[in-house]
Amino acid sequence: MSDQSEYPSESMPGQDNGLRPLSNVDDLSLGNNVDLARIMNRAGIALPNGFPLDDDDDDDEVDEDYVAIDQDEGQDYPYWFRRPHTQNRTKLDELHPFVQLLSVSNVDDCVKVENAFPEAERCSYDKFIYRLTRCPELSLGLFTLPLLAEGETKPRPTLVGHIIATRTSESSVTDRSMRLPANWQNERWSFEDEKAVGHEEGGSTIAIHSLAVEPEHQGKQVGSTLMKSYIHRIREAQIADRIAIIAHDHLVPFYESFGFESHGPSKCQFGGGGWVDMILEFGPEPMDD
Repeated sequence: MSDQSEYPSESMPGQDNGLRPLSNVDDLSLGNNVDLARIMNRAGIALPNGFPLDDDDDDDEVDEDYVAIDQDEGQDYPYWFRRPHTQNRTKLDELHPFVQLLSVSNVDDCVKVENAFPEAERCSYDKFIYRLTRCPELSLGLFTLPLLAEGETKPRPTLVGHIIATRTSESSVTDRSMRLPANWQNERWSFEDEKAVGHEEGGSTIAIHSLAVEPEHQGKQVGSTLMKSYIHRIREAQIADRIAIIAHDHLVPFYESFGFESHGPSKCQFGGGGWVDMILEFGPEPMDD
């Protein structure tokens, strides 16, 4: 479940494929209004606008020059580009990246990014439709949009990495949480053997099912930048007690670098099994003096 080149789809052990430009984002289907309101109020996220990458004084990977994109002007990209750097530029800088929520309009883009991984470990087209319809507020995409010379035609942004997640009442990712409910279009809740299947509204655990990066852009801190931004937003919004993900052994150090802890072998048999449960507990907020 992460960009392998930086230590990471539904599991993250493979490589990513090329992408298509971002689709029209005007039809963003926002899922859980409670979550969205809390995100807006507590984390300063204005929906459906794009997000700048987080400022973090302790993190050289995230830079203050990133800017947001206004989806209300979805087909016109006037001056959303980063300023040229006067300091040493990184491979990430060359992408002129920004992050924003995903929607069902991005499904084709996500499928192409997900092709990086072995077929058995990819999120399917139908699962993308389901997850980006039911809980798009739990997704995040990193896009690239280059600087333009005067007179050049404005390009459309390209998705280079994504995080896709749902909620679960369990403390870790389970096979049930990863399934596609059979009749989800007509039923708000789905159960098998009296246990919930798929996304559980109100679940206290954010279960990440895919952290994927296009192969061409692996090794450029795209995966780590996405994960840092995602964790920051969930923590600041206070909409969950923890984030959980499953990973292969060689990716355990990658997730530990963000504060995840290994909880041993996972019971998940998705993609053939062999996963490790990784969990990031948020814990109580410090008391104000």
